[in-house]
Amino acid sequence: MLPRPTIQSLSGAVMTINRTTALVALLFLATPAVADDLSAPGALLAARRDITVTRTDGSSFTATIHYPGTSTAVGAPLNPAAGPYPIIAFGHGYLAPVSLYQSTGAHLATWGFITVFPQTQGGLIMNHTALAADLVSSLDWIAGQATVAGSPWFGGADGSRRGAMGHSMGGGSAMLAAKSDPRIRCLVPWAAAETIPSSITAALSIECATRLIVGSQDAIIPPSSTSAMYPNLAGSSQLITIVGGFHCGFVDISFSICDSGSITREQQLVIVRRESTEFLLLHLKGDFSRWSECWDAPPGGAGITQSSTRTADIDGDGFVNGLDLGILLSNFGTSGAGDIDADGSVLGADLGTLLSAWTG
Repeated sequence: MLPRPTIQSLSGAVMTINRTTALVALLFLATPAVADDLSAPGALLAARRDITVTRTDGSSFTATIHYPGTSTAVGAPLNPAAGPYPIIAFGHGYLAPVSLYQSTGAHLATWGFITVFPQTQGGLIMNHTALAADLVSSLDWIAGQATVAGSPWFGGADGSRRGAMGHSMGGGSAMLAAKSDPRIRCLVPWAAAETIPSSITAALSIECATRLIVGSQDAIIPPSSTSAMYPNLAGSSQLITIVGGFHCGFVDISFSICDSGSITREQQLVIVRRESTEFLLLHLKGDFSRWSECWDAPPGGAGITQSSTRTADIDGDGFVNGLDLGILLSNFGTSGAGDIDADGSVLGADLGTLLSAWTG
């Protein structure tokens, strides 16, 4: 949980107002909500290739990486023009090859994300902790490669903006990864399964911005399993339920032991892409024009229900500090980012809440 503020920390907050707020506020000026279709591809081209990721102990594994490319050809060079790009590690479901998530990886690439899908823990006997560790290793590897001159990833990946995603077993493992690595600042699990050790318990230690997404008619991982994680989350968090959604509606095609729902897979993937992309753009890319579409009540016809818990950690990075203060002040008097109490306006009550939760 975020620590209680001390007199010293509150004094630090006041000093920060004088020293850094003006600069930060300029970086996060309020902008109107955007209306582009986040379920459709973005402006970049999606490429992919298989890579070998090296763990800290020297062992390695194969992973598939999706990234903004200079073309859509397999193995195309990274497009450096819009980089460096935030990085995401994605955990696959039980017995689900990473190829089942190819459209997801491609979609995220077109919106400016690099996503690594470890091809590990694919057998009948799986280890959730090991998959979580490989998610972290994937992020460390691509962040490291971005600093190596001559690497195809040189300068292309932003190691300070790390996210984790996953489906089913991989969603639960993403929770374990976020618990183990506080550098992960955005978490979007789909139909997250209970794991060994418990992902429900792990949620108590997760302070980054988190959006849990489930299908209301999931017959494989009941929504109640994932929803049990939601009240435990320590940071700003949401539970999104896709009405009529099902477990295999998160993947490109059906595989062994699949279920179905009252909406089609195509309809569900439209919702999944929209809900995942908007949250990642806000909390991983820092696009605060997305605040209202993420945190306000969903419009009619969105096909979802939404529960939200807002905290003073406005940017969702696990800390309440000058960045959050700058965002709040730049939106003061509006309905934008910084409306912690969800009353429709950023006002003094929100500022007081932020200062009382200050961590520095």
